[in-house]
Amino acid sequence: MKKKLLRLLLCTAFIAACAAGCGKSDTQDQDTSLAEGKKEKIIIGTSSVSVDLANSGKEELEKLGYEVEIKVFDDYVLPNSALTEGSIDANIYQHEPYMDNYNESNGTEIIMLSPKLYNYYSGLYSDKADNIEDLPDGGKVGIAEDASNISEQLGQLQEAGIITLSDEPTSGEFYTVADIVENPHNYEFVSGDRNKYQNMDEYVCLIGTSNTMAEAGIDPTDNLLMKFTHDDLALGMCITKENQDEQWVQDIMDAYTSDNARANVPASSGFEPVQ
Repeated sequence: MKKKLLRLLLCTAFIAACAAGCGKSDTQDQDTSLAEGKKEKIIIGTSSVSVDLANSGKEELEKLGYEVEIKVFDDYVLPNSALTEGSIDANIYQHEPYMDNYNESNGTEIIMLSPKLYNYYSGLYSDKADNIEDLPDGGKVGIAEDASNISEQLGQLQEAGIITLSDEPTSGEFYTVADIVENPHNYEFVSGDRNKYQNMDEYVCLIGTSNTMAEAGIDPTDNLLMKFTHDDLALGMCITKENQDEQWVQDIMDAYTSDNARANVPASSGFEPVQ
Protein backbone atom coordinates (compact mmCIF):
# COMPACT_ATOMS: atom_id res chain seq x y z
CA MET A 1 0.00 0.00 0.00
CA LYS A 2 2.84 2.37 0.87
CA LYS A 3 4.57 1.55 -2.45
CA LYS A 4 1.39 2.33 -4.41
CA LEU A 5 1.00 5.63 -2.56
CA LEU A 6 4.64 6.51 -3.25
CA ARG A 7 4.27 5.72 -6.94
CA LEU A 8 1.10 7.85 -7.10
CA LEU A 9 2.86 10.80 -5.47
CA LEU A 10 5.82 10.49 -7.84
CA CYS A 11 3.52 10.41 -10.90
CA THR A 12 1.61 13.41 -9.63
CA ALA A 13 4.82 15.36 -9.07
CA PHE A 14 6.07 14.45 -12.55
CA ILE A 15 2.86 15.60 -14.24
CA ALA A 16 2.94 18.84 -12.28
CA ALA A 17 6.56 19.43 -13.26
CA CYS A 18 5.78 18.82 -16.94
CA ALA A 19 2.83 21.18 -16.80
CA ALA A 20 4.93 23.83 -15.11
CA GLY A 21 7.67 23.36 -17.69
CA CYS A 22 5.22 23.73 -20.57
CA GLY A 23 3.65 26.80 -18.99
CA LYS A 24 7.05 28.36 -18.52
CA SER A 25 7.96 27.73 -22.13
CA ASP A 26 4.74 29.40 -23.36
CA THR A 27 5.31 32.38 -21.09
CA GLN A 28 8.88 32.73 -22.28
CA ASP A 29 7.71 32.71 -25.90
CA GLN A 30 5.11 35.38 -25.17
CA ASP A 31 7.60 37.51 -23.27
CA THR A 32 10.09 37.23 -26.12
CA SER A 33 7.45 38.24 -28.62
CA LEU A 34 6.50 41.28 -26.57
CA ALA A 35 10.12 42.18 -25.96
CA GLU A 36 10.80 42.19 -29.68
CA GLY A 37 7.79 44.45 -30.27
CA LYS A 38 6.10 41.96 -32.60
CA LYS A 39 2.53 42.69 -33.52
CA GLU A 40 0.46 40.95 -36.16
CA LYS A 41 -2.62 43.21 -36.46
CA ILE A 42 -3.01 46.96 -36.17
CA ILE A 43 -6.44 48.60 -35.81
CA ILE A 44 -6.63 52.28 -36.70
CA GLY A 45 -9.70 54.33 -35.80
CA THR A 46 -11.03 57.31 -37.70
CA SER A 47 -14.14 59.40 -38.31
CA SER A 48 -16.28 59.39 -41.44
CA VAL A 49 -14.72 62.71 -42.46
CA SER A 50 -11.17 61.34 -42.29
CA VAL A 51 -11.51 57.90 -43.89
CA ASP A 52 -9.19 58.84 -46.77
CA LEU A 53 -6.45 59.70 -44.29
CA ALA A 54 -6.83 56.42 -42.41
CA ASN A 55 -6.72 54.41 -45.63
CA SER A 56 -3.80 56.33 -47.12
CA GLY A 57 -1.00 54.31 -45.49
CA LYS A 58 -2.83 50.98 -45.13
CA GLU A 59 -1.18 49.39 -48.15
CA GLU A 60 2.32 50.43 -47.07
CA LEU A 61 1.72 49.14 -43.54
CA GLU A 62 0.51 45.82 -44.91
CA LYS A 63 3.73 45.56 -46.93
CA LEU A 64 5.55 45.55 -43.59
CA GLY A 65 3.72 42.36 -42.65
CA TYR A 66 0.81 43.64 -40.60
CA GLU A 67 -2.86 42.90 -40.94
CA VAL A 68 -4.48 46.36 -40.90
CA GLU A 69 -8.09 47.15 -40.01
CA ILE A 70 -9.59 50.62 -40.41
CA LYS A 71 -12.45 51.20 -37.97
CA VAL A 72 -14.78 54.11 -38.73
CA PHE A 73 -16.66 55.79 -35.87
CA ASP A 74 -19.72 57.98 -36.26
CA ASP A 75 -18.76 60.66 -33.75
CA TYR A 76 -15.67 62.54 -32.51
CA VAL A 77 -15.42 61.07 -29.02
CA LEU A 78 -15.50 57.32 -29.65
CA PRO A 79 -12.14 57.09 -31.51
CA ASN A 80 -10.40 58.43 -28.39
CA SER A 81 -12.47 56.30 -26.02
CA ALA A 82 -11.63 53.18 -28.03
CA LEU A 83 -7.95 54.14 -28.06
CA THR A 84 -7.70 54.53 -24.30
CA GLU A 85 -9.72 51.34 -23.73
CA GLY A 86 -7.39 49.41 -26.04
CA SER A 87 -9.88 48.23 -28.67
CA ILE A 88 -7.90 50.13 -31.31
CA ASP A 89 -4.16 50.81 -31.51
CA ALA A 90 -4.10 54.28 -33.04
CA ASN A 91 -6.41 56.89 -34.52
CA ILE A 92 -6.21 59.65 -37.08
CA TYR A 93 -9.02 62.20 -37.18
CA GLN A 94 -8.26 65.00 -34.71
CA HIS A 95 -6.06 68.04 -34.27
CA GLU A 96 -3.87 68.62 -31.25
CA PRO A 97 -6.05 71.19 -29.42
CA TYR A 98 -8.96 68.75 -29.51
CA MET A 99 -6.71 65.93 -28.26
CA ASP A 100 -5.35 68.10 -25.45
CA ASN A 101 -8.86 69.04 -24.38
CA TYR A 102 -9.91 65.38 -24.38
CA ASN A 103 -6.91 64.43 -22.24
CA GLU A 104 -7.62 67.23 -19.77
CA SER A 105 -11.30 66.30 -19.50
CA ASN A 106 -10.75 62.56 -19.17
CA GLY A 107 -7.39 62.21 -17.41
CA THR A 108 -5.93 60.31 -20.37
CA GLU A 109 -2.50 60.33 -22.01
CA ILE A 110 -3.07 60.32 -25.74
CA ILE A 111 -0.18 61.75 -27.73
CA MET A 112 0.13 62.86 -31.34
CA LEU A 113 3.08 61.44 -33.23
CA SER A 114 5.47 63.67 -35.12
CA PRO A 115 5.28 64.84 -37.82
CA LYS A 116 1.68 65.96 -38.15
CA LEU A 117 0.24 64.67 -41.39
CA TYR A 118 -2.61 66.63 -42.97
CA ASN A 119 -4.27 70.03 -42.92
CA TYR A 120 -7.85 70.79 -43.66
CA TYR A 121 -8.68 74.37 -44.50
CA SER A 122 -11.49 76.87 -44.43
CA GLY A 123 -12.45 78.44 -47.73
CA LEU A 124 -14.44 81.36 -49.05
CA TYR A 125 -16.69 79.97 -51.78
CA SER A 126 -18.99 81.47 -54.37
CA ASP A 127 -20.58 80.54 -57.66
CA LYS A 128 -21.38 84.21 -58.31
CA ALA A 129 -17.82 85.37 -59.10
CA ASP A 130 -14.36 84.08 -59.90
CA ASN A 131 -12.61 86.41 -57.44
CA ILE A 132 -13.47 88.39 -54.32
CA GLU A 133 -13.37 91.77 -56.06
CA ASP A 134 -16.19 90.76 -58.41
CA LEU A 135 -18.65 89.59 -55.74
CA PRO A 136 -21.96 91.43 -56.17
CA ASP A 137 -23.40 93.72 -53.50
CA GLY A 138 -26.28 92.61 -51.29
CA GLY A 139 -27.47 89.10 -50.52
CA LYS A 140 -26.63 86.43 -47.97
CA VAL A 141 -23.23 85.26 -46.71
CA GLY A 142 -23.27 81.79 -45.18
CA ILE A 143 -21.37 81.30 -41.92
CA ALA A 144 -21.19 78.69 -39.17
CA GLU A 145 -23.72 77.99 -36.43
CA ASP A 146 -21.59 77.71 -33.27
CA ALA A 147 -20.02 80.67 -31.48
CA SER A 148 -16.33 79.76 -31.83
CA ASN A 149 -16.56 79.03 -35.56
CA ILE A 150 -18.69 82.11 -36.22
CA SER A 151 -15.97 84.18 -34.55
CA GLU A 152 -13.23 82.52 -36.58
CA GLN A 153 -15.12 82.92 -39.85
CA LEU A 154 -15.90 86.58 -39.25
CA GLY A 155 -12.17 87.06 -38.80
CA GLN A 156 -11.59 85.32 -42.12
CA LEU A 157 -14.14 87.56 -43.85
CA GLN A 158 -12.22 90.53 -42.47
CA GLU A 159 -8.97 89.01 -43.78
CA ALA A 160 -10.64 88.72 -47.20
CA GLY A 161 -11.50 92.44 -47.08
CA ILE A 162 -15.27 91.89 -47.06
CA ILE A 163 -16.00 93.34 -43.61
CA THR A 164 -14.29 95.19 -40.77
CA LEU A 165 -14.67 94.07 -37.15
CA SER A 166 -14.31 96.01 -33.92
CA ASP A 167 -10.87 95.84 -32.29
CA GLU A 168 -12.16 93.44 -29.63
CA PRO A 169 -15.34 91.38 -29.20
CA THR A 170 -17.89 93.63 -27.53
CA SER A 171 -19.35 90.84 -25.42
CA GLY A 172 -17.67 87.67 -24.26
CA GLU A 173 -14.78 85.79 -25.85
CA PHE A 174 -16.02 85.51 -29.44
CA TYR A 175 -16.85 87.92 -32.22
CA THR A 176 -20.48 88.03 -33.33
CA VAL A 177 -22.26 89.69 -36.24
CA ALA A 178 -22.91 92.61 -33.88
CA ASP A 179 -19.14 93.32 -33.94
CA ILE A 180 -19.16 94.15 -37.67
CA VAL A 181 -18.43 97.88 -37.88
CA GLU A 182 -18.09 98.11 -41.67
CA ASN A 183 -20.19 96.13 -44.16
CA PRO A 184 -19.68 98.08 -47.40
CA HIS A 185 -21.47 95.50 -49.58
CA ASN A 186 -24.55 95.42 -47.34
CA TYR A 187 -24.43 91.65 -46.81
CA GLU A 188 -26.71 89.64 -44.55
CA PHE A 189 -24.79 87.09 -42.48
CA VAL A 190 -26.72 83.85 -42.09
CA SER A 191 -25.80 80.88 -39.90
CA GLY A 192 -26.58 77.60 -41.60
CA ASP A 193 -25.88 73.88 -41.46
CA ARG A 194 -24.10 71.78 -44.06
CA ASN A 195 -27.06 72.02 -46.43
CA LYS A 196 -25.67 75.40 -47.44
CA TYR A 197 -23.01 73.55 -49.44
CA GLN A 198 -25.64 71.97 -51.68
CA ASN A 199 -27.50 75.28 -51.91
CA MET A 200 -24.59 77.57 -52.73
CA ASP A 201 -26.67 79.41 -55.33
CA GLU A 202 -28.71 80.94 -52.48
CA TYR A 203 -25.64 82.80 -51.17
CA VAL A 204 -23.41 85.52 -52.54
CA CYS A 205 -20.61 83.61 -50.82
CA LEU A 206 -20.11 81.31 -47.87
CA ILE A 207 -17.34 80.01 -45.66
CA GLY A 208 -16.97 76.28 -45.18
CA THR A 209 -14.35 73.81 -44.02
CA SER A 210 -12.87 71.62 -46.72
CA ASN A 211 -13.39 68.33 -44.86
CA THR A 212 -17.07 68.92 -44.10
CA MET A 213 -17.67 70.00 -47.68
CA ALA A 214 -16.08 66.79 -48.94
CA GLU A 215 -18.23 64.78 -46.52
CA ALA A 216 -21.30 66.56 -47.94
CA GLY A 217 -20.30 65.41 -51.42
CA ILE A 218 -19.02 68.80 -52.60
CA ASP A 219 -15.54 69.13 -54.11
CA PRO A 220 -13.82 71.71 -51.85
CA THR A 221 -11.55 72.78 -54.69
CA ASP A 222 -14.51 74.07 -56.76
CA ASN A 223 -15.67 77.70 -56.50
CA LEU A 224 -12.84 78.45 -54.06
CA LEU A 225 -12.00 82.16 -53.88
CA MET A 226 -9.67 82.17 -50.85
CA LYS A 227 -8.15 79.54 -48.59
CA PHE A 228 -7.44 79.85 -44.85
CA THR A 229 -5.07 77.24 -43.38
CA HIS A 230 -3.95 76.90 -39.76
CA ASP A 231 -1.00 74.59 -39.13
CA ASP A 232 -1.83 74.34 -35.42
CA LEU A 233 -5.01 72.51 -36.44
CA ALA A 234 -3.21 69.88 -38.52
CA LEU A 235 -4.28 66.27 -38.04
CA GLY A 236 -1.88 63.55 -36.95
CA MET A 237 -1.62 59.91 -35.93
CA CYS A 238 -2.42 59.44 -32.23
CA ILE A 239 -1.58 56.65 -29.80
CA THR A 240 -1.49 56.17 -26.05
CA LYS A 241 1.74 57.37 -24.46
CA GLU A 242 2.61 53.93 -23.08
CA ASN A 243 3.08 52.60 -26.64
CA GLN A 244 5.27 55.38 -28.01
CA ASP A 245 8.46 53.28 -28.08
CA GLU A 246 6.95 50.21 -29.75
CA GLN A 247 8.32 49.15 -33.14
CA TRP A 248 4.84 48.94 -34.68
CA VAL A 249 4.35 52.63 -33.88
CA GLN A 250 7.45 53.54 -35.88
CA ASP A 251 6.20 51.29 -38.67
CA ILE A 252 2.87 53.14 -38.73
CA MET A 253 4.66 56.45 -39.17
CA ASP A 254 6.97 55.06 -41.85
CA ALA A 255 3.91 53.89 -43.76
CA TYR A 256 1.78 57.00 -43.34
CA THR A 257 4.55 59.48 -44.16
CA SER A 258 5.50 57.63 -47.34
CA ASP A 259 5.10 59.20 -50.78
CA ASN A 260 2.61 56.48 -51.67
CA ALA A 261 0.42 57.35 -48.68
CA ARG A 262 0.43 61.04 -49.50
CA ALA A 263 -0.50 60.27 -53.11
CA ASN A 264 -3.50 58.27 -51.88
CA VAL A 265 -5.22 61.36 -50.44
CA PRO A 266 -7.03 63.21 -53.26
CA ALA A 267 -7.54 66.98 -53.16
CA SER A 268 -11.28 66.35 -53.28
CA SER A 269 -11.04 64.78 -49.80
CA GLY A 270 -10.63 68.24 -48.29
CA PHE A 271 -7.17 67.48 -46.88
CA GLU A 272 -3.68 68.36 -48.03
CA PRO A 273 -0.32 67.12 -46.69
CA VAL A 274 1.47 69.29 -44.15
CA GLN A 275 4.43 70.83 -45.91
